[in-house]
Amino acid sequence: MIITLTLNPAIDETVEVDGFSEGDTNRVVAIRRDIGGKGINVARVLKELGYEPLASGFAPGNLGRMIEDSLVDAGIGTELVTFAGETRTNITVVNRAQHSHTVLAAAGPAVPPEAVTQLRERLLRRIRSDTWLVLAGSIPPPLDPALHIELIAAVAERGGATALDADGPVVEAMLASPVRATLVKLNVHELARLQRSSVDGDAAVLAAARALQRRGVPDVVVTRGERGAIAVTREGEFRALSPAVQVDSAVGAGDGFLAGLLLGLKGGRGWDGALALASAAGAAVCLTPGTALCRAKDVRELLPRVVVEPIRERSHVRR
Repeated sequence: MIITLTLNPAIDETVEVDGFSEGDTNRVVAIRRDIGGKGINVARVLKELGYEPLASGFAPGNLGRMIEDSLVDAGIGTELVTFAGETRTNITVVNRAQHSHTVLAAAGPAVPPEAVTQLRERLLRRIRSDTWLVLAGSIPPPLDPALHIELIAAVAERGGATALDADGPVVEAMLASPVRATLVKLNVHELARLQRSSVDGDAAVLAAARALQRRGVPDVVVTRGERGAIAVTREGEFRALSPAVQVDSAVGAGDGFLAGLLLGLKGGRGWDGALALASAAGAAVCLTPGTALCRAKDVRELLPRVVVEPIRERSHVRR
């Protein structure tokens, strides 16, 4: 089973404009609302690609119940903990004229201790030796990365695997601990913040990813938008080049990439096949408007156009 964990879910509201003028009135061309949060997005893409994931996490307030109902309606299993307060709403302003998007992200409600206890107990009952746990997205107050570290350790004790997709502070906290996620996925901006330096060009990205692997992370994947992805893994080092597409909205492309990657690894495609599926899924997300995710037919059509090439062979690296 692939279980996704979303500690800070959201309702994603996308507002599209033909051009954005700061400090002035802007005419809205289109508006849509989707359930969101990185783990939830990964679960939705997995379902679209034919896999049955489990979506776990928090779902506070009436909007949280709406998220749970939406997942159930989509045929996605859930293990969500509700509590008082209200799920946050994120607003994405898409500027069609400049093909850019600006995200206004809320912090989310404070999580009570009893909700954390309930989530931990429910989640750990699900972990088996063949389980992938995806820890993705931001952390609501007053929690900190300690919960991620605890869960990574618990999954490892049970023989499962973990994928961490989070910004610098969470990765830094993991690196400062004795535990390591099986897979760390970062975009190039997150990697730069983690390194506290620019990572322009293939050589810099590759060096930074290798540095993470030397610090004990078995598999490191860095996504770079239209420039593709670089992976430093126990099977070797790879460069994945995504097909060029007409971008409608890139929101959620990284989540689509991670879903495709895990599905490929879970399905025994090997790293080259998994990276190809991941790149096709990430590119397919870009074809849909706002915070909508990919369509399976687009992924199938894009998959033959992905190029995955080895950078060089590597000896086996122990977990």
